[in-house]
Amino acid sequence: MRRFALLLGGPLLATEGLKVRLRGYRLLAADSGARHALALGLAPELWLGDFDSSPPWLQEALPSPKEVLPREKELTDGEALVRKALELGAEEVLLLGGIGGRLDHTLAHLELAFALREQGVGAALTDGLAWAYPLLPGEHRFPLGEGEPFSLLPFPRATLGVEGARYPLHPTPLEATTLTLENRALGPIRVRVEEGRALLYLFP
Repeated sequence: MRRFALLLGGPLLATEGLKVRLRGYRLLAADSGARHALALGLAPELWLGDFDSSPPWLQEALPSPKEVLPREKELTDGEALVRKALELGAEEVLLLGGIGGRLDHTLAHLELAFALREQGVGAALTDGLAWAYPLLPGEHRFPLGEGEPFSLLPFPRATLGVEGARYPLHPTPLEATTLTLENRALGPIRVRVEEGRALLYLFP
C-alpha cells in the first residue's frame, strides 16, 4: 500500500507512538508544516508551498527538495499537497497537524479527508494525541481498548449505530447532537453508517 503522511501547519505533538506509526510512510510537507519534521527527526521527500509562513531559519535547517507555489492561488498549500500525494499514487493519507489550532483550517482539512475517502483513499487526521477518522456509509471496525474514550459525530447529518461501547446505539438519524459524545469502548467497536457522513474522534 502506498502510504503518505502529510505535514500540515496545525499543532502536532511528536510522540513516540506517532513516530512508530509513521514507519513505512512517505513524508511530504506543506509550508510551515515542515517544522514538525524537525521534532519527528524525519526529512520530507518534498516540501511544497508558497513559503509565506516558513521563516528563513526553518528553510536553512531543512534541506528537503522544494516545490514553490504562487501566493495568489485558489487552493491552500495543504490542498495542493493532498493533490500531490494523489498524483504519486497515495492509497492512504495521514494529515498530521490536520486538526486543532485554527478552526477554519481544521474544517477545511476534514473536508479534504472526506474527499479522499470518497475517492477510495484511506484518511485520518491527528494532532499527535487525538485522531479523527472520516466515515462514509458502511460498517467500520476499530480495535479500541477497554475504556478508551471516543466520540461519534454526524457530519453534518447521518444515520449512525455503534456496538461494543458503554452506550450502544441502534441506527438512528442524527444531526447536530451531543448524544454521541464521550462514549467509551468495551473493546473493539463497530460503527454502522447507514447514510450520510460521520466522524470518529479518538482522544486521550
